[in-house]
Amino acid sequence: MFCPVCEAEYESGIKRCPDDAVELVEKLDPATSQDESEARFVPLRHLGSPSEAEMVSDILHQNGIRSAVQTGASDVLSPLLASSAGSTILVDERDFDRARELYTSFFGDDSTPLTGPTDDEEEVESDDEES
Repeated sequence: MFCPVCEAEYESGIKRCPDDAVELVEKLDPATSQDESEARFVPLRHLGSPSEAEMVSDILHQNGIRSAVQTGASDVLSPLLASSAGSTILVDERDFDRARELYTSFFGDDSTPLTGPTDDEEEVESDDEES
């Protein structure tokens, strides 16, 4: 199933695009499709929580960048339930430079833009400040 607006592909059973709130279609219309070539996804950033990764992915989508979120679990609810392992944002390699520039303009080098640093990251920062 595909979203006719953002052209994202979804697993069977999902009926609406959560980003565009439109009904999914079985096949994209080549006449209206933005890009018929296959995407090759590469990691952009590993974030502290799946919800943060989804937020960043939404920002990328809104700016025309093809992205996906990869978590350790394989079901649809895992981004909502799992928080300790974090998630990786994947972007089409053709969009990588734009995606990195956009991420940096919003968040700098922060890997936990919503929740703040993890306990391990805080320890490293305080060790750096003491030096």
